[in-house]
Amino acid sequence: MGAFCASLAGLSARAADVRDSLVIADGALRIDRTLVLGAARHGQRAIAVGERGAVFVSDNSGTDWTGYRSATTRTLTSVASLDDKVWLGAGHGGVLLRSEDGGKSVQPVETDAGKDSFLGLTVLSPTSVLAYGAFGLMLRSDDAGRTWVRQQVIEEGFDRHIARVVVAKDLLLLVGESGTLAQSIDGGASWTRLASPYEGSYFGATATPGGALLIFGMRGSLYRSADQGVSWKKISLPTKLPFFGAVTRHDNSIVLTGGMGWLAISDDDGQSFRLKRAASRSVAGAFERADGALVLYGEQGIRIVAANMLKD
Repeated sequence: MGAFCASLAGLSARAADVRDSLVIADGALRIDRTLVLGAARHGQRAIAVGERGAVFVSDNSGTDWTGYRSATTRTLTSVASLDDKVWLGAGHGGVLLRSEDGGKSVQPVETDAGKDSFLGLTVLSPTSVLAYGAFGLMLRSDDAGRTWVRQQVIEEGFDRHIARVVVAKDLLLLVGESGTLAQSIDGGASWTRLASPYEGSYFGATATPGGALLIFGMRGSLYRSADQGVSWKKISLPTKLPFFGAVTRHDNSIVLTGGMGWLAISDDDGQSFRLKRAASRSVAGAFERADGALVLYGEQGIRIVAANMLKD
């Protein structure tokens, strides 16, 4: 599991090896020295999570952050908001956390996930959420994250790591290890395997503003479907670096975040991409502020990239 998580985040095994330098003299966590694997924004509130149970909260869209250690020392990989108060976090060792005060405090949630790691959270509605990850693990909550039920994915015995589930127009799209590609047309109750154009691992996916689907992962692999996953077209990128996350900006441009700080940016609904380097180390994902700036998170913690820096 550790090797896959390192590849998924494009980061080193230090996700499980935290150094004392992550904590400064006054005991406050340093977001610029912490591996951050998940972050999200809801209005002015933003929350980021990372190694050794670190949680960071911002009240100004990610400009300033206050950090604390949560109730776990496990690495947290994902965070999602259901509204301005209720937030969920998930991570290694089957850890699920829930907050009812906008992330200022979190409480562990009991599940039957065992020690398998969560790699992602997908919000389906204000009360329904999927949590998924290693060895085919998927749990569902329909009461805003208070209780969770395990569900089968694709077929009995499915054991591939699930990297991402994204909400598209008429379906849910699932991507993962070893070319795993599946869809659900009933809100995640059941899953059907799709023919994959690639045998390597996918790390992310997104639906474009125009309704197309993008899937991406190892070695710069990127594919686009204009027919809801029936067929896929390879989008060429001049790099073999992996890509992990995607964000669609208010101007409908699409930004993929990747290895060694590289971004892939599309201004034509994902039909072509240009590369731009925004950091010196790997970027797991990003969210957009109201002013158009991107808040990148990854191996360098948080880094803000102004809107004008994303242009040609």
